[in-house]
Amino acid sequence: MRFLSQLLAVVVVAFGTCQTLFSQAPKVATVPLILEDNRVFVELTFHKADGSPRKARAWVDTGGGSLLVTEHLADELGLARTGPETSSDDGREVPLSKPSVSLDVLPLDVGSTPGPHGIGGVFAALGSEQIAPGIKAEAFLPACVLMHYHVIFDYPDRTFTIAMPGVLAPRGERVSATVQAESGFARIELTVDGKPYGFLLDTGAAYTMISRELLDNWAAVHRDWPRLIGAVGEANMLSDETDAGVLLVRLPSMHWGRTELRQVGVVSRGPGVFEKYMTRLMSGPVVGAIAGNVLKTLRIEVDYASGSAYIEKASEVDGKDLDSVGLILGVTDDGTYRVTGVARQRGREVVEGIRAGDRLISIDGWPVMGATRDSVIRSLRGHPGERRKLRLRREGKDFEVEAVIQHLL
Repeated sequence: MRFLSQLLAVVVVAFGTCQTLFSQAPKVATVPLILEDNRVFVELTFHKADGSPRKARAWVDTGGGSLLVTEHLADELGLARTGPETSSDDGREVPLSKPSVSLDVLPLDVGSTPGPHGIGGVFAALGSEQIAPGIKAEAFLPACVLMHYHVIFDYPDRTFTIAMPGVLAPRGERVSATVQAESGFARIELTVDGKPYGFLLDTGAAYTMISRELLDNWAAVHRDWPRLIGAVGEANMLSDETDAGVLLVRLPSMHWGRTELRQVGVVSRGPGVFEKYMTRLMSGPVVGAIAGNVLKTLRIEVDYASGSAYIEKASEVDGKDLDSVGLILGVTDDGTYRVTGVARQRGREVVEGIRAGDRLISIDGWPVMGATRDSVIRSLRGHPGERRKLRLRREGKDFEVEAVIQHLL
C-alpha cells in the first residue's frame, strides 16, 4: 500500500506538471504584416532536420489550397518527396513530407493529405526561387492551415495574428463567414445594387474579382459606372493574354454587413470560374472574391470555428489606384516582363506605339528584369499627366516610348 501511495503521488505530480506545461504552451502569436501588391506576407519559421530554424517569407492566402514551399527551401529543410511530380498551368509540383513550421512561437498544424478536390497537403514548387513569378515569397500559407485558428489581418496596423480557437475576444462588426470543411475557404456576403451575393474572402488576390456575366449586366444597366477593357495595375494578376480582354468596372458602393465600401474597382473572370469551380469548394454559391484592394482598408478577424468574421473600417478604398500607364504585363519564371496587351477605353488603346509581345526593359532608366510585380506596378503609377519613359524590345531591337499616366478607372 505504501508503494501504491508513492506511485499515485508521482502520477499526481506528473499530471499536474503536464497541465502546467500545457497551460503555458503558446496559444497566440502576432507578427508584422507585410503588404505588397495588395497581398499579405509574413515571416514563418521552419525547422530543419537538426532542429535549427530557417526563416522564410510566406504569402498568406485565405483563398489558397495547399501549403507550398520552393524546391530550394524543401531541399534545405530535408523534406522527402512522397509522390510523383505533376504539372499544371501554375507550374510543376511534387508532394512532400510534413514540415515543422511555426508563426513566431506558435507551432502550426499544416494539415493532412489532399482531399477529394485536391485541397490540402504539402507541395514543393519546382524550378523557381520564388513561389510565383514576380512575387517575393518562398512559402505559401493557405486556408486549409488557417482554418484551424482564429486569424486577424490588421491591415491598418500592419500586424498578423494567429490564435488557438476561443483564446481571443473578437472586436468589430460581426458578419457571417461560413467555412467549407475541406478547403477552409470562407464565404461572405456583399450587397451590390441592393442585392446580396456570395463572395470568397481572398487575402491572396490583389484585386476584387466578379463573374464577367454579372459584371456585364451591371455595366449595361449602369452606363455611368466607369469601365475599362484590360487589366492594369494590381488588377493585372494573370501573366497571359487573358488579362487583355477582361472588363474592369468601378462600383460606386458595396456593403459588407453595415459597412459601406465605396469606389471599389473590380475585374471580371470568365464563365464558370466562380459559379461552378469555386462554388464547389465553398459553403454556398459565390460570384466573386473580395481581395486586397478592398481588404487593405479594414481590420478583419476570421473566427473559423464559429464561421464568423469581424470587421472594422479604417479608410476608404483608393479610387485612384489605377492612375497608371495602361500596359498589361506578364512575368515569366526568369523575371522577364512582357507586354500582353494595352488597355482600351471607348474602343481605343490608351498607349500608342506598344503592342503585345514587346518586352519591357526599363522604366525611366530602371531595369525591370527580376523585379517584383509590386515594384513594377508602382513605377508605372503616378498622377495623371505625368510621363514615363519606357524602353522596350521588339524582334531583337530596342526602342523607347514616352507614355502618359492616365486616370483609367
